[in-house]
Order: sequence, then C-alpha cells, then structure tokens
Amino acid sequence: MSGPQAIEPKSSIHPLPWIAATLTGIITGLFLGLFLKMVQAYTGEKVYTLLLNVDFVPWLPPILPEWFEFTLHLLVSVIIGLFYFWWIQRSDFPLVKGFLLGAFSSLLYIPLSLLSVRVPGLLDFKAISLWIIGHLLFGILLGVCGRLWKRQKGDSHSARK
Repeated sequence: MSGPQAIEPKSSIHPLPWIAATLTGIITGLFLGLFLKMVQAYTGEKVYTLLLNVDFVPWLPPILPEWFEFTLHLLVSVIIGLFYFWWIQRSDFPLVKGFLLGAFSSLLYIPLSLLSVRVPGLLDFKAISLWIIGHLLFGILLGVCGRLWKRQKGDSHSARK
C-alpha cells in the first residue's frame, strides 16, 4: 500500500530520553557516592575521597568544597547515564550493559590513584576491592534503571535481559 494510508513501521530507536537518562545518572551517582562515603566512614579506606578527588586538574583550586566535588561526580554520572541510554536504545541486554559500564568505570581507580597523594595507592587491595564493589553495584543499578525504562516503553523483549 502506498500513499497516505501507508503506515511506516515504528522504529525501536527513540530520540534520546533526556529526562530518564539524566535521572538515572543522578540516582546511580548518588548511590555510588553515598555507598563509598559510608564505606570510607566504616573502614577508613579513602575510596570516597578518591571518587571526589580532582586536585590533579590544573585549572581548579587544590582544595574545593565537598559539595562542589560531589556535583562534578554527579555530572560524570549523568554523562554515563546519557551514554548508557543511547547504547541500550540501539540493542538489547540493558542489565549486561549497565554491569559492563560499572566494571569499566571501576578501572578509573588506576589513573586516579596515581594522580594524587591523598588517595589510596595503586596496590591498596582493600581499597581496590571496595572501589570495584561500589562500581559494580553502580552498574547493576544502572542496568535495573535501564531495564525498567525499556519495560515501561513496551520493549519487553530486551527488558527481560
């Protein structure tokens, strides 16, 4: 059938859901920040300090208020959320992709620990373990948010994964 009566098939790729992606970034970033803050308070391992540390950025003052550093952390989380939502719209497996992003972001421990003297060292295995656990939980939460969003949008095939 051609002409005005022809119905175009709906694409499964929607414009980037800015609100859902931004909220997911904020929620997952808040979770990771609060988790690492509690872990640091309980264990003394400076994993929260590492998360917020930006003293190696040359154009920033060496000491910044915690709220400002946390805001920078949330900005990075929102960027990850936007990328994640872009990614899951183009293929299935939102839980796996969230977990992969959490695992990948945990690798930031290496450069961050090398760039400052006020954070755990590269060979601090307790801090590394806590950092990885926090980021894997971040990734799982990212995946859950993506799965819920896909289910809400009616993409039940990929929401199961």
